[in-house]
Amino acid sequence: MDFKKLKLILSYALLSGITFTSCTNEENIDTPENTSITEETRYANKFAKEVLELYYYWNEEISKDLNKLDPEKNSDPISTVEEIRYHDGTNQVDKWTMLTNNMDEFTSSVDGVSTTYGYTPMVYLLREGSNEVIAAVAFVSENSPAQKAGLKRGDLIYRIDGKTLTTENYLDLFYSSQIKLSLAKLIGNTITPTTELSMTAVKMYENPILCDSVYNFDGKKVGYLAYSSFDLESIPELINICKDFKSEGIKELVLDLRYNGGGYVITENVLASMFAPQTNVTNKDIFEKEDYNDFFTEYYKQEGISTETRFETEYNYNYNDINQHVSTKDANIGLEKIYGIITGNSASASEALLSGLMPYMDIELIGEQSHGKYCTGWMLAAEDAYKTVPLAIKDWGIYVMVSIYKNANDETPCMPNGLTPDVKAEDNPIEAYQLGDENEAMLKVALQKAGKVYPESRSQEAYTPNMKTIETPKKANFGRRIIIPSQSRMPGIGLKTTQE
Repeated sequence: MDFKKLKLILSYALLSGITFTSCTNEENIDTPENTSITEETRYANKFAKEVLELYYYWNEEISKDLNKLDPEKNSDPISTVEEIRYHDGTNQVDKWTMLTNNMDEFTSSVDGVSTTYGYTPMVYLLREGSNEVIAAVAFVSENSPAQKAGLKRGDLIYRIDGKTLTTENYLDLFYSSQIKLSLAKLIGNTITPTTELSMTAVKMYENPILCDSVYNFDGKKVGYLAYSSFDLESIPELINICKDFKSEGIKELVLDLRYNGGGYVITENVLASMFAPQTNVTNKDIFEKEDYNDFFTEYYKQEGISTETRFETEYNYNYNDINQHVSTKDANIGLEKIYGIITGNSASASEALLSGLMPYMDIELIGEQSHGKYCTGWMLAAEDAYKTVPLAIKDWGIYVMVSIYKNANDETPCMPNGLTPDVKAEDNPIEAYQLGDENEAMLKVALQKAGKVYPESRSQEAYTPNMKTIETPKKANFGRRIIIPSQSRMPGIGLKTTQE
């Protein structure tokens, strides 16, 4: 495929008002002779191959592997996409590109709507050599079944449906539809039962604004914002919070992204316009850049299309099929410093926001190494890719990495293994201090760095038992940095895009 062909295809897409892959209608797909492969599987292979061939950032590196997506022979295109996404030896450079046969469910969950209990637990091995675990509630969503049942950060779960919580059944904490939890207190490694409660999962929106506060000490005011997902619903509330911070006269902010795995780029940009120095926003300085594969780099160059995102104050976007407009013109806080709280659960848009602000202001990172999602992807539904989508793959879609983002200094600080904290601190929900409490472990470290003096530390032994955390399922938006159609840098394509 050469640039002339690419430009011809994109020009046709622009004039026709359609989205693109090299196969633009159902008739163009040859009827196969091999009847052992279903029609759905054939089309899914072809769809995935065409998208990866053109859009994928590492399309040249995997070009030889694309033949594995053979419409006549390959019976599992979902696994094949995962297999051929770019790796360097055993190092998985791309851990995020994925094919799905349920795009609606994927998109809905990324928007913050899912069937859930509305709580996020951290799971620990209770003792070495045993399969018993205990789960500590990290946070609870507002108006959720968990909140209505009385769950809060720090509550400890040791039984589920009357059974001891183990490595074999702990996933029911996340995936079951009804659940009975037995709570306990933990002193050292000794469990003392307390209460029981039952919940039924519901489909709901989870507000990612977990807490906002202002602290006064040593003649200064420091703001605090705990935020768990860059979604669209929360944008107006974020603007109001920043206006309040501005009216309070805060100059430093503790930005708690410890549970934030990513989300929409427009939300990231809105926050950046309120956090960055006013001069840089007024001057519309560069916030971020995107580096694409050779085809798109040449296309953008020829068409004079910028791959830079600049600070601005007026934003238009579509949410729930309604055009929205917000302004941050009067919401720039006037910050001089940000203390960014990060962990391995901080990814994508969280890392990008902090990275994009680094050239312009003092950013001090507190916590643990972040996830390390440095590439941008598009969430492309099959029905957006074809002029006439084959009915067999109407529900299919792909999340494909298309670029690597950089800040104004041409740096990607989280690449390859995440942002490194300047000051180490550990999340410890077992202590049961709520998010926003000045004694909560990670916030305490941040406020100390800001100058707050605490009484002499109490012993931590009873509150931090030596237990190993185990991997828990991530939310659907983890590692996603989503560019909605109005922001797309691809003329005539209007793809939903994400970045991790």
